[in-house]
Amino acid sequence: MSEALSKLFEAPEIQERLALAALKSNWRGAMGDFLGDISRPAGNKGDVLFIGAEDNMAMQELCLRTPEILERANAAMGYAHFRRVKVQLLLGSPPVSRPARARSALLAPPVPPPPPFLGRLRGRMDCESPVASCYEAYLALYGLA
Repeated sequence: MSEALSKLFEAPEIQERLALAALKSNWRGAMGDFLGDISRPAGNKGDVLFIGAEDNMAMQELCLRTPEILERANAAMGYAHFRRVKVQLLLGSPPVSRPARARSALLAPPVPPPPPFLGRLRGRMDCESPVASCYEAYLALYGLA
């Protein structure tokens, strides 16, 4: 069993996954205090590293420092794995590491109570107009369609 596990962990794709997991878990250590504070690892696709920025200012700073980010990420990996960095604006999105069900629950905005006059305009608009279509969708939100 020990020999089989040793061979498994020596496989290049497993080594790559372990290095990626180490980079993600030690992101702040790999990037340094400043870059680690304003960014979050969002994943990778091939040789592209995706990182998230909380706001526009952080995104601008990260875009300007992509050569440094590449250098630090590749140093943490132990070899030149990444060739590009893509910065994404998170806009308050929950961390990628959060389970999908919890993410979708957080992103669903609460539905406000319906206004008392809701539905009075039904039938008063041209049914072919985009405004009437939007109004019907609004009514459907409250189960009035």
